Amino acid sequence: MTDEWIFMTTRLVIEPIWAGETVAVLGNAPCLDAELAHLPRPIHAIACNQAAIRAPWADMMVSIDANWRPEAENFAGQRIIGFEDPDIDAGFVHIPHELVAVAPGRELHIRANLLAAIRIAAQAGAARILLLGIDPEHYEAHLAAPGTVAGLAAVCAEMAARGIVVERFQPPPDEGEAA
Repeated sequence: MTDEWIFMTTRLVIEPIWAGETVAVLGNAPCLDAELAHLPRPIHAIACNQAAIRAPWADMMVSIDANWRPEAENFAGQRIIGFEDPDIDAGFVHIPHELVAVAPGRELHIRANLLAAIRIAAQAGAARILLLGIDPEHYEAHLAAPGTVAGLAAVCAEMAARGIVVERFQPPPDEGEAA
């Protein structure tokens, strides 16, 4: 017998563990910290990749490509990746590419942690999904992630058709601000 750790991905079936509940999906935009300060807790949450560093209490982390930073190595929640690898201790969920119309006659196939997290929250039974730390316009313009805005809009429309509310979290206005 050896003392070596043996890791491997395990095919994960998402069960409706959060049926009828609100689930927060956490991105890594600069606004995340301010929004987390106002998020009512307890709440179930799925961190998109690096957001797990700022929300280590999240239930799940989705990192399609398993490219989390060393600071997230000790994340205690369920790790979900989009491929099988015998060397990574995580749950594997088949995460297909989204077909996104970005212009008339122009479509892209994209995979994004954000879109995957929304789909996982829905599969887990969420009735309402709150988006925090999400800035798809910035991702698309500055992080070479074309199709993020259109992909988010399409997934949100699909969820709405299924009766699932997806909305950006709005913290209350500061004390000195007009409402």
